[in-house]
Amino acid sequence: MRTAEVIRAIEKLVPSGYASSWDNCGVQIAGAERNVARVAVALDPLAQVVAEALGWGADFILTHHPLAIEAKLPARLDWFHEVMRLVLGSGVTLFAAHTSLDVQFRGVVSWLGREFGLEDMQVLEPVAEDAAGNVLGFGCIGNFSVSRPFGEFAEQVAVLAGCDFIPVCGPQPEKVGRVAICPGSGSSLIEDAHAAGADVFITGDVKYHPAQETPVAILDVGHFSLEEEMMRRFSLILGSELGDTVQVKFFSGRNPFAFHLRGEGVRRS
Repeated sequence: MRTAEVIRAIEKLVPSGYASSWDNCGVQIAGAERNVARVAVALDPLAQVVAEALGWGADFILTHHPLAIEAKLPARLDWFHEVMRLVLGSGVTLFAAHTSLDVQFRGVVSWLGREFGLEDMQVLEPVAEDAAGNVLGFGCIGNFSVSRPFGEFAEQVAVLAGCDFIPVCGPQPEKVGRVAICPGSGSSLIEDAHAAGADVFITGDVKYHPAQETPVAILDVGHFSLEEEMMRRFSLILGSELGDTVQVKFFSGRNPFAFHLRGEGVRRS
């Protein structure tokens, strides 16, 4: 399979035309057209991830987060410069599927809601419709058939998201029957979640003042946990789409946050 065919397969699953206007989806670093036998998939285009993928023999690298949202030059000897050096030196293509994937409600972006078994799942913030009439947008919301105690629900979130601890803010309900979810950074959807009747909103990167002012309970699982699993699952879907002639492998990243626990030292979630 050629490079252009891999790009067409990705665009079939998550068309860049549905990405947000501010985003930078698509080719991040162009490589020569070549035969592609190995595709590496990861959450972030970090130097250590790229180096590991190239060491495996990747002919094409797909990440969720772009190398940069706005155009920039490798003017400093930093991680950006190192990624540019590694990728340009290898001749492979680095490609990003960011908000083009985030808006695909029926895809892996809603994996946590499906693991919960939420019913009547809908898009939280609709932004478009695809050619088949499917609603596209950010976040999702759905219902439990039977409400469950908040503490039990929070524990289930921690297990599924792989978190040792989760910051909680806002008014905590006794029972959770309706759940809104937005992987990554979803503070802008707090009011949408509340207006849609959510008992709890699961997202990441909630800042101080939104945490103070939220009208709905929030579980901040961080930016990393849900999207890392999302891309692992997307790698399986892409592998099926590309067929037996192309090997697709997911490369794990690293949560940049570690936490010092009093009396226990530093721990990573």
